[in-house]
Amino acid sequence: KNGNSKFLYNIGKSGLCKALERARIFCEIKKPVFCEKIEFSKTKYELFFDIETDPTQEFVYLHGVYERNGNDEDFKYFIAEELSEDEEKKAWSDFWKYINSLPENDFTVYYYSPYEKTTYKVLQKKYPDVISEEEVVKFFENQNVIDLYNDVILKKTDWPLGSYSIKAIAQYLGFNWRDKTPSGALSIQWFNEYLKKKDEKILKRILEYNEDDCMATMVLKDEIEKLNLK
Repeated sequence: KNGNSKFLYNIGKSGLCKALERARIFCEIKKPVFCEKIEFSKTKYELFFDIETDPTQEFVYLHGVYERNGNDEDFKYFIAEELSEDEEKKAWSDFWKYINSLPENDFTVYYYSPYEKTTYKVLQKKYPDVISEEEVVKFFENQNVIDLYNDVILKKTDWPLGSYSIKAIAQYLGFNWRDKTPSGALSIQWFNEYLKKKDEKILKRILEYNEDDCMATMVLKDEIEKLNLK
């Protein structure tokens, strides 16, 4: 009563309970906890999806997909190699051509956080002749297009970690990025360096970073399935 009136300001009972439970998992249980059984759709194709953007220039320069089809795996990428609307539009258009080439209702898309969804709505308004607003909405409302962060991690699991970022969880699960200093901010820096120098080594670094982000999403999905069976 006589303490700091702003301490725990605007945190309700449910929020406090959640914080206490996470503290218990972090300090005592020290392993992931699943609130309910998690089942993913079984489809021929699994796509693990991540984009790279430069918010300072409002530019989306890379759409990456790690595709798994049974035992076959392949990294697909659609990149703007110039800082121009034509290149941004082409990369986005090529992404949708790829999606539309897949068998209807026989692929599942996994991504991490709502950023891709929000960004694609912006791109649709910028390039309405590539794809309609209704098609973008339908794509993300599909039950087989899954935001692992919002739909699974936050709602159905707890982890003994201080951060629920894809890097924190994937590294906890044993996955390592090839780059020693992986970050979205550095990817932006590399991209701008690539625009100036056109150095293929820089481009390779950008693509490997994005591919590793996609693969980390795959590792997370696979480990959720394995851990959920125990």
